[in-house]
This record gives sequence, C-alpha cells and structure tokens, in this order.
Amino acid sequence: MSMITIYIIGFFVTFIACALYNQQCKIGDEIEMSVSVFASLAWPMTIAASLIAVVYAMLEKLFNLISKK
Repeated sequence: MSMITIYIIGFFVTFIACALYNQQCKIGDEIEMSVSVFASLAWPMTIAASLIAVVYAMLEKLFNLISKK
C-alpha cells in the first residue's frame, strides 16, 4: 500500500473512532467535530501521544507500587 492510502485509511479510522466515542461517553465529555478533524489529520502523532500517555500511566502505577512502604 502506498503511504497516501495508509494515511487516508488512518484519517477515516480516527474520525470514526472519535464519533463512536461520542456515542459511548457521558454528556459533556464529547469530542467536538473540529478537534476530531484535527486529530484525524494528525493521526500518527495522536496515536503516538496516546501510547506515550498510556505507558507513562503504567510506569507511574508501577513506581507507586514499588516505592510503597
């Protein structure tokens, strides 16, 4: 697959994921469409930032578990 095709597929997958999140979340926690479009345009960075946030949270829990007295 070409890079453009992968980028377009990623754009639509991210956009649809944001829409599906809005169906499942609480009222007031919805993602605005403009934010969804921006996240879809920058989906490689969005996914990387999400993975970094998840790894950081897991490391924080591990650190707190180990350093607990």
